[in-house]
Amino acid sequence: MSACAAQVFTGITREKFTCLQQKAAEQEITINGDQGTTTKDSVTATWDFDEPSQTLTIQCTSSPWFLSCGKINGTIHDFVDGCS
Repeated sequence: MSACAAQVFTGITREKFTCLQQKAAEQEITINGDQGTTTKDSVTATWDFDEPSQTLTIQCTSSPWFLSCGKINGTIHDFVDGCS
């Protein structure tokens, strides 16, 4: 599948980003640093945390054909909301 639309979250403080890193680690998803790429179960995503502007951009760049972008982006949104 091609890349899904990037999601931009605002109001993401360092504390919220740290919460997201911890929640990801609990799911065996590695988020090291403020920018990067991670893969789990054939889903690859990139992230970019900009602390001064308090924005976090997450984009699924590849996934199995049977996972829709709507499902993936919904899961990402729920994940971020869990630290808000």
